[in-house]
Amino acid sequence: MIWNHGDTLAIPLADGIVIDYVENRFVIVIKDELWCEHECQALHQNPLHIYFLYERVCAIFLVENVDSIDTSDVSFDIHECAEAKQLLANDQYDVEIYLVNKNQTICAARRLTFSKEQSAIIQEHLCKQYDTPYDDAGFDRALQKIQGMYEPFEMEGMALFKGIF
Repeated sequence: MIWNHGDTLAIPLADGIVIDYVENRFVIVIKDELWCEHECQALHQNPLHIYFLYERVCAIFLVENVDSIDTSDVSFDIHECAEAKQLLANDQYDVEIYLVNKNQTICAARRLTFSKEQSAIIQEHLCKQYDTPYDDAGFDRALQKIQGMYEPFEMEGMALFKGIF
């Protein structure tokens, strides 16, 4: 794990969800003002669903923790990833999910590994994204269009896979 329960993040984050690829793993941070004990325990005890979809030029992960966290969407842009070449060279991906409170404190953390098949789907589409001519404004327009048309839970049916952990 990059961070452990109780660690304080030195990176200031706004409430919401963010993703990056750091130190050979995807890192998803979900920040909210307060995480209750039930939500923190649920991250470890309840089924965690992670969906992956690729629409237009946007790679989107959906995260749902059953009976705890409603489906949330977070886009990944390989052009903004400092470790893009390393990411594309790997054949299996880990993901770490962190719940962070208003004080920037890690309230819960969980590490998962996508299957080889799931990893191959992610890699295929991120290669496609990497090879697609890119500009920030075009990516933002495509993402806004998708997010404007669908709520995160409505995108579940568009997913290329659903991982249950």
